[in-house]
Amino acid sequence: MANILSFIYLPLLEAFLFDSASSINCDKKRDNVQYTIKQHLFCNGYDPKIRPAKSEFDSINITTYAGLYSFDISEYRSLMSLQVNYYMHWQDSSLAWDASDWSNITTLNINNDEIWSPQFENINSDYEGQPSVSCLSPDCLLHEDGGISCSPVCRISAKCSSDYSRWPFNTLVCRMWFTNRDKELVDEVNFLPVITYLPSNHHLPTTKWCVTSVSSNKTQLSIPGATSRTVEDHRFFVSFFT
Repeated sequence: MANILSFIYLPLLEAFLFDSASSINCDKKRDNVQYTIKQHLFCNGYDPKIRPAKSEFDSINITTYAGLYSFDISEYRSLMSLQVNYYMHWQDSSLAWDASDWSNITTLNINNDEIWSPQFENINSDYEGQPSVSCLSPDCLLHEDGGISCSPVCRISAKCSSDYSRWPFNTLVCRMWFTNRDKELVDEVNFLPVITYLPSNHHLPTTKWCVTSVSSNKTQLSIPGATSRTVEDHRFFVSFFT
């Protein structure tokens, strides 16, 4: 788990060693090497609306980690309100550069709206068809090889059901589904199996509820009135301690 957390957070920590992301003005020159690299990358025909694949037949693979950031349980509504920190990584070879030509700069902080990024949503067990997710638009980190890392923090609602297999302990199983939001690109954008983890502070001292484990697996979800969709089934196992 330590290796996973290092893989997730160390690249993002690097971003704070550089200037914060700023929008690119292609007509304005600045005495700043990082800004000049961005102009070199983004002002020569780059279009953030175009999927960064070598051909229309290639898929973009999205590596995704999902970690529980905070949560709250409403027993009356059988609802878990949670914040999930997603870490996503993919490749965009058109945004690569040779660091030796640019003062050995290997990473750049960039705005999420300046690049193509994968669109996703979460569906709760009400099957209402409305995304139960609200995410902050994150700054992203661009690597010299064209690798892009973004880490949005999302507010999500997950419906819960009781699990009596561990009686007398009161246990809830709260479920939601992670899926590609762009239905026209379901074959062109491939979210790899999501890796879920719990940070060390998942049992908050101010609550009697404790998330004991998280699981995720890829499956097919049939929503009434809609076609079947490939989703990641996220399950949060929550126990009550007296």
